[in-house]
Amino acid sequence: MKFDEISGAQTVHVTTEKFEKVATSINETLKNNDGNPVENTQIANLAIAVGFKEERREEPESTNKPIKMESLDQDKVLRTMIERRHEDTSPEELKEIMEQYLEGGIREIVEDIDEQNYFEYHRYLDTDVGAPSDD
Repeated sequence: MKFDEISGAQTVHVTTEKFEKVATSINETLKNNDGNPVENTQIANLAIAVGFKEERREEPESTNKPIKMESLDQDKVLRTMIERRHEDTSPEELKEIMEQYLEGGIREIVEDIDEQNYFEYHRYLDTDVGAPSDD
């Protein structure tokens, strides 16, 4: 099944307190080049990717922040990866899985912040990427 088969406007939820902690930390260290704060959707996409990479899925706590799915993963890279990892899953279950990766990623990032006062994002970057060729 595919995310495209989900009907109607959909939202995913994440624990507000943890999301806000991550947003504050990221915005203190990583401002966009134009000086504007990093958008919530960018933070959510990062958290989904971290949750996916770490295979960490969690349920949001009772106080949660809604995020519109249509604003997430505009290039559909994360959705495709989730669909492939969970091939025989209904569209509604895929939405729940995305939400769980979002929450799991947020908690993973919060743990980094709690342990060392920053998110160690560089461990998620591909270190095997070489310098661009002159071709």
